[in-house]
Parts: sequence; structure tokens; C-alpha cells
Amino acid sequence: MRRIVVAHGVDLLEREGELRVIERQLDDAIAGVGSLVVVEGPAGIGKTTLLRAAVERAQERGMSVLRARGGVLELHLEYGVVRQLLERPVMRADAAEQARLLAGPAAPAAAVLGLGELPPDAGPGHDPSAGILHGLHWLTANLSDAGPLLVVLDDAHWADTASLRAGGYLARRLEGLPVAMLVGARDDEPGSQTQLLAELMQAAEPTYLHPAPLGETAVATVLREAFAGQEPPAALVHACRGASGGNPFFLTELAAELAAVHPSPADPAPESVGRIGPLAVQRSLLLRLGRLGEDPRRLARAIATLGGEGELRHAVAVAGLEPAAGAAAADALVAAGILERRRPLRMVHPLVRAVVAGDATPADQAAAHRRAFEALRADGVHDELVLPHALGAEPAGDAELVALLRRLGERAARTGTPGTAIVHLRRALEEPPAAPERPLLLAQLGSAEVRQGAFADGLGHLDQALALLPGGELEPRIAIHRERTFAAFASAGMGEARRLVGDALAELDGAAGDSDAALQLEADLALLAWLSGGDHRLELRRHLGVAGETRAERTMLALLAQAEHADGAAPEVVVELATRALGDGRLIAQDTSEALSWYMATYALLTCEAHDEARATIAAALADGQRRGSAFARAGALGTRAVLALNEGRPRDAEADARTAAAGAIPPIMVPVNASYVALALVDQGELDGAAEHLRAAGLEHGPGGPTVLRWIPWARARLHEAQGNLAAVRLDVAPLEEDDAAGRPMRALAWRALLARALVRGGEQAEEARTLAADHLDWARRWNRPGALGVALRAAALTRPEGERIAVLEEAVQTLASGSLATEQARAGLDLGVALLRGGRRDDGRAALEQALDVAVDRGARDVAQRVAQALEAAGAPARRLRFDELTASERRVAEHAAAGRTNREIAEELFVTPKTVENHLTRVYAKLGLGSRRELADAL
Repeated sequence: MRRIVVAHGVDLLEREGELRVIERQLDDAIAGVGSLVVVEGPAGIGKTTLLRAAVERAQERGMSVLRARGGVLELHLEYGVVRQLLERPVMRADAAEQARLLAGPAAPAAAVLGLGELPPDAGPGHDPSAGILHGLHWLTANLSDAGPLLVVLDDAHWADTASLRAGGYLARRLEGLPVAMLVGARDDEPGSQTQLLAELMQAAEPTYLHPAPLGETAVATVLREAFAGQEPPAALVHACRGASGGNPFFLTELAAELAAVHPSPADPAPESVGRIGPLAVQRSLLLRLGRLGEDPRRLARAIATLGGEGELRHAVAVAGLEPAAGAAAADALVAAGILERRRPLRMVHPLVRAVVAGDATPADQAAAHRRAFEALRADGVHDELVLPHALGAEPAGDAELVALLRRLGERAARTGTPGTAIVHLRRALEEPPAAPERPLLLAQLGSAEVRQGAFADGLGHLDQALALLPGGELEPRIAIHRERTFAAFASAGMGEARRLVGDALAELDGAAGDSDAALQLEADLALLAWLSGGDHRLELRRHLGVAGETRAERTMLALLAQAEHADGAAPEVVVELATRALGDGRLIAQDTSEALSWYMATYALLTCEAHDEARATIAAALADGQRRGSAFARAGALGTRAVLALNEGRPRDAEADARTAAAGAIPPIMVPVNASYVALALVDQGELDGAAEHLRAAGLEHGPGGPTVLRWIPWARARLHEAQGNLAAVRLDVAPLEEDDAAGRPMRALAWRALLARALVRGGEQAEEARTLAADHLDWARRWNRPGALGVALRAAALTRPEGERIAVLEEAVQTLASGSLATEQARAGLDLGVALLRGGRRDDGRAALEQALDVAVDRGARDVAQRVAQALEAAGAPARRLRFDELTASERRVAEHAAAGRTNREIAEELFVTPKTVENHLTRVYAKLGLGSRRELADAL
């Protein structure tokens, strides 16, 4: 048995196995292999002591250490533990190093550390926390550039929720980082964050350590040290182990109490020791404290009020002692083993703090928190240190306390922690605030509750705020109405949301300067309808003339672009509306590319095959996300670029973009839509099994797809089932698209009539139905007059015609598609044309059409089409042609392209939302597939 370090009066005994695991973890981190180790156990088992030993070993190895500790007073801080971890290394860096640490995707972390602006409030339903979590992860990665890191989070069961989420996010992304993450947590703490912590950490597959109770050899060592080297009798050792349960903390306290009363270990009767137990040990702490006198007792309670640690001057002020008396009391507490021998003051164990704090009545505790609030506020300490005492103090109508809680409540809401904001704002209302402040506080609270999902409470507080708010306060009234609309929609549906908007518009009728406010409410309701497939029953077309100068006007123009397309307007009209919404970059500059209006306008451009315009705004959105370090914006823009690639017949690029977006922080509603993009890209590449597996893994192999925006899901299934020749499944897939058409909300880009007509022809069924469907779609496509849409319609129409009429229509289809950009569909039409020409006896023309189709299919990676074209050519007498396809996966090729352009593995990882280790693994496979020996050869090989 090795004796390691001393903490709280006891050596680190019988922990050799745990230390070996931790030492291996540290060595792995130095080698670039990150991992998570969680030390779990009951209070007093020695978790903190083990973590301190880990810190010593990390420092011996030259590792940097980031340390934080949860506390009972910090449960309601917003990112409090995260700031403990990261503030010091970032704040002590010079300006150039700070800029490097917070560059790129790490930029959102600056707001959490008080070094940057808070995320913009993008309105109801927007959650900025995903971008912040991503930023905190990359800040940690950037810190590890200077050398391997040990990240220690002790007492994680008392960490705030936001910090636990950040810790879980980092823990799941440690692969390839030189970061060892070590977490200590109780597994028996009632009313704590333990369950949340377990859920978050479980996904990271950590190594768990559960320190066992001490055996009798260790117990004997502790007793020997307590009795100044005297050997304890075996019976006393056995009794002490039973009384303490082998818990190091209780054992140490028991040994200290026995040594204080008995001069020799032979004196205590073992049977009396067995009756002491942990509760009596805790009582002995209070007895020991009482023996020290009134001043030490008051100072100990003050330190307990401060969370178990703090500056002496603050503890003295809370205790009401003179400085000299406070210093003497602190020395007495150190000598008694209640405080550590250090500054700032710290109790030797959280259990000591709990015992001392629990000895005060609730009224005494509240009064102490009030004194702590006043002392810390007077000393000008940070808001976060004052906050726990503002929450714990008795209400007293303190305007400064209300201001603090409002300030921190707003901050918590803006950083995506509405639960924390709710705690702050409810306490502010109890203080209470001055009458003019009450409606604004109620509005803030209602908004936070809505965003937390507590819709009934949120609506109640928003209604109270409206009733109290003066009529002239237009801006806050509109903000309240917007929150009420979202809450009503989320909790009761579109009908209730319509009612509330109608009431709000009636209230605003005639109010000065209310036009944009009313427009915003209409836009909100229409956006909710667009997302849900509901009927907003608004006459949007009366707003066709808005200029796009405000957020509300830009949103309305984007909505109108979608609505006009659904109503069958000419593509020029739709493109003009979308272009005005984007405002030559004004929408991105003022609303950011995270605004839903940007997605709507850009998708309208893609629907109209305005690919150059779409490409330009997608590039601007990616640049906006890069500049702001917004993973949310970049992932959303990449998902949209996947649609552009699908439209242009570049399925490999589409797959790469969609997979990259899925690894980022795309809006939740777009997650299944993005999965459908991957499936469509795989279908276009002929990888039907892969497409089916991807839909299955995403849980999308069944079901109608939900709201209109999710119709990409049944469309992807229909495309897959058409390629598989499963006509029955295709009919089920297109049903929700047919229902949308009947309801007047079609997504014309999803040409379900043409698809079903093709499937019917392939299945040899319902020729008349197929002709009708194809003719209807072709009639629309000729009016729409966009090459991709028209080419698809012509091909479907040709396949339903008699063979004598088929060639001319297919020739038009191929020519039309060649003038656009939908290359994969051009290859399919070319295959159909070549086969029709061969059947018509035009051998040379047929082979020429097939050769052209084969070139297009191979170039775009459409393997299935290329193989079918090659088979048709061989059947026509052409020599067998070896087809050469890109052997790299979409992700491998994207990594290789970035590497060939000179980017480092870290830069590639930031761009693609993966770890540097993943980039390294991809490049290893790329080198093997392409037969390369180094990175320098990539550009030529690609």
C-alpha cells in the first residue's frame, strides 16, 4: 500500500488502481488521445483527494490544468463552472493570443466569458445554446494547441445546467484532442444534477472509477497518525471501520474526535465506537466548533453562507466581526481542522460546510445571505458572485437586487439557458420591483418560460404584463404579442395562434408607427403556418410592395416568394421577391444568416433554378457564419448548398455538404430534412442500400413527413422506392405531396406527378393514369419554363407515349436538361433516348446518345445510371468500357480537397465539424486508396 498525498488530514490510501487508470489517461492525452474519466461515489469517499493527486501528476508531466468545482450556491449561475475553467487562461493571455483562442468557431465562447456581445435575440423559438456549446468546445481545443490539458470538474453534481451541457458536449468530442477530462461527482446526492450529469456523460462512454471504502489496514494507519504514532488495537480498528463505513472523511473525523478525548488508542471502548456512526460524527463537528468560542462559530457560519470558501474580508463582514477578531477566528478554525491552511478561506470538505450551514435556522440563513449580498455588492465583485446571495436573501424591496436579477436573467435567456433566467426573474418579482418595472419583469419571465416549454405559465405572465403595460409602450407590447403567438401555437395549435394575432392586430389598429409591428406579427403567424402546414388565413399579397428595409418586411417578402410559388406565379416573380428579401446582402448583415427568412428566400431561388443567385447568397451565409463563429449558421448554409448541388446534378457534393451540416448545429426542424438530402444524393449515385440504411437510421423509413417543410422526407423515400421498382411504396410516399397540392400548398420542386408516372410505366401498370399525371406536370412545367423542371417533365411524358412518339420528346428532354444544370437527370434521359433510338433502328444515333449519357453519368458519379448505360452500349455492340469512378467517399473527398488546398488538420476539422483525429483518419484512407505517400501529392491526384 503506497501513501501518496495528504488532504483533509488523511493520506490517499488504497487508491493505487484508480491512480493507475488516471495516469494512463494523462499519458494518452500527451500522446494526443483524449478521454473522459468519471470518479463517482458518496460524500467523503475521497473523490476530491483523488482529483488533486491527478492534478499533481499532470503538472509533473508538464500538462496545463483547467480546474473548476461545482457548489451548492452555484446551481443557478449561467455557465458558472465553465467560467471557472476558462476565464483565467483566456484573461491572462495577451491581446494577440486572446484573438487566436477566440477565432473562428470559438468566437461564440467570448460572450460567455464577458469578452464579446451576447448572441442576438432572433425571436421566439430560437435557441443560441448550440452555437455557444460549439464555441466552448473549440476554445478548449485552441487552448490545447499550447500543450496537453487536464480538465478537472469536481463536485459536478452541483454544477449549473449550462455547464453540464457544455461538459457533455466537450466530452463527446475528445477524440484526437490532447485533453484528459476528469469529473468527480456524488452518486447519492438528492435533489442535485446527478441524473442530468449521468445522461450527458453516458453518451461520451467514459471510464468510471468507484473508490471503495477503506480496509482495516488503512483504518489502522489513520488511527496511528491521529494518536501521534501509537499503535491502535485491532478491536478499535475493526470498530472504527464499522462506525465510519470505511469512508475516509468520516473515519478522519472519528479518529480526530477519539484522539481529542483519549490520550491513548487503547482507552476507547470498541463497543462505544460502534455506536457513534456518521451522524454522530457530524454532531461532533458542531461540538468541536462550539468549543472554539463565539467568534470562530460566527465566522464558520459566514464562510458556509459564502459557499464554503471566500475572502476573509467578506466572511468577516458577513459574520459582523472586527478584522482582527476575524483573523484570529480563522486561525482557530484552521487549527481545529475546519478550514484549510490557505487563502482564500476554504472549508476542508463540502460536508463540513453542509453541517455548519445546517446548524442555522432558515431565517438566520436568509439574513446571512442579505449581509453577504450587501458586503459583496459594496466591494464591487462580479455579478455572478453576488447572485447566490440575492437569491437566498429575504425580500426587502431592494432596487439594486432587482436590477441585478433582471440583468442576469436577460443574459441567461440570451445565452440559451431559460431555466436559469426563470429562477432569477421569479426571485426579482418577489423582492418586489417598483411598479413601473413589474410589467417588464413579467414579460421577461413569460418569455423565458415560453422558451423553456412552460407555455401555460408563460402565457399567464405575458398576459399580466400586457394588462399592466401602458398603452404607449409599443415595442415591448409587440415583443409580448410575438411570444404569446409562439406559445399559443406550440401549446394549442394554429387556431389559437390566429386568434391571438387577430386580437393583437385589432389592438394595434390606429396606433402611431404600428405598421412594421403589425407586419411582424403577420409574418410570425405565416412563418408558423409555413413550418407546420397550417392555414394562417392572412392576405399576404397586400404586402407585395414592401421595400425590404426592416426585418419584418424582409420576412414578409420571403414568405411571399414561397406563397407566390405555391400559387403558380411565374418564376421571375418568385425570384424578384426572394431577391428583394435578401436585399443584396442586407438580410444577412442585419438579421444574420440564421434568420428563417434567409432559408425561405434561398429555397425560393433554388426552386426557380436561380442557381447563380442562390450560390452567391449561400457563399455570403457561409462567410457570415465563419465571421461570427456560428456553427448554426454554417451548418444551415451547408445544408442549403446540398440542395444546390442536387439541383445541379452533383450528388457527391450534395452528400458531402449534407453530411457536414448534420455534424454541425442545424436547426432541429431541418435535421430530418437534411437526412433526406443525404438519401437523395445516395440515390443519385446508385447507392440504394446506403440510402435505405440512412433513412432507417434517421427514423424516416415510414410516416408522412409532417409539416410541409418536411415533405423532402417522403420525396426521398419516393425517389428510393422508384429506383428499387417498388410501385406500391411510391404511391404511399407521394400521398402527402398530393394532399399538399389539393390543399393549395404545393412544393412544385418535388415533381411527384412525374415520379409516379415513371414508376407506373416501369411497373407496366395504369398506362392511362401515367399519361394523365405526366401531361398535367408537363403542362405546368411549360408554363414554369425552367430547364430542370421542364426536362424532368418531358422525360416523364415521353415514357408514357407510344414508342413512335417517344424519341422526339426525349430528344427535347435531353436538349432542355443540357441547357440547365440537372446533369444526373440529363444522363437518365440520355439513357432512355439511346434505348428508344436503338429500338427504332437508329443504331449510330442511339450509340451516340448513350455515349454522351455515359460521359455525364461518370463525371457526376451517378454509378447506377452509368452502369445501366454501359450495359445498353454493350448490348448495342459497343466494346466494353471500363468505368472509373471516384473511390473516395464524399467525406474523404471533402477532407482531401481541403488538405490539397493547404489547410491544416485543425482548420479542416473546424470547417467540417469533426475532430482533428477524424480528419487524420480520413486522410490515411485517402492516401491508401489513391496510392499516395504524402500530403504534397494530393492536388495532382485529385
